[in-house]
Amino acid sequence: MAERLSLSGLEQRAGDLWRDLRTGAVVWLTGDLGTGKTTFVQAVCRAAGAERARSPTFALVHEYVSAHGPIFHVDCYRLRDPVEAVDLDFPGLLRHGRLLMIEWPERAGDLAPEPDAHLHFAHAEEEDVRFVERIR
Repeated sequence: MAERLSLSGLEQRAGDLWRDLRTGAVVWLTGDLGTGKTTFVQAVCRAAGAERARSPTFALVHEYVSAHGPIFHVDCYRLRDPVEAVDLDFPGLLRHGRLLMIEWPERAGDLAPEPDAHLHFAHAEEEDVRFVERIR
């Protein structure tokens, strides 16, 4: 069941998730454009004390430095074919990262590593509210 969250609620959920995940965890973030996936990544980075997360508009992979280890943020939105995900080197990111968060993982097909958590985001009527459902 989807939870209705304000931006401050989203911040709290991001902190909870950060504390609950094991090292090397994978998080899938799904949902339509503009539903808060990147905002959630930014909130996780704040909870981790990492550098400020950026929108992945131009680069498919971003690395954010934290005292706990690198946090990798991958956006597969611009992949035209799942085979293009080979170049993202998910195995290498998993070996070196504390956390791997993937937006639009379905576009990477079978190459996207299985998630430890899968969050689906959706718009709500109010501009500063989102529905977030933890699928896994």
